[in-house]
Amino acid sequence: MGIDALVGNAITQRILFLLRDRTLQVAGDPLLKVRKSRIVLFTIIELTAFGATFGIVQNSLSAIGFPIIIGILVPLRIWILPLLPFTEDELAILDQPTASPFTMASVGGMKI
Repeated sequence: MGIDALVGNAITQRILFLLRDRTLQVAGDPLLKVRKSRIVLFTIIELTAFGATFGIVQNSLSAIGFPIIIGILVPLRIWILPLLPFTEDELAILDQPTASPFTMASVGGMKI
């Protein structure tokens, strides 16, 4: 399960996209529509957020702050990221839902 989840992870896919030669990219990949500098910036932001959440849960005393870190990430995505040099289309491609369509429909998101 761990390796399988890693292969399907959006961060891993973006890092592999950045490392792969441009001639070997899949023709229909939506990341081809986004500048590499924006992919790098977005991936760095995601890895920083991951590091913060992972770091806080490693210490049992500070683990109580985990919901606070998660709560900070929502306003960061809604208000701060659009202020950075991302277009709406780039953010739509970079920040796609990671849940399956069935899961999204069950929580009131997109319809199946």
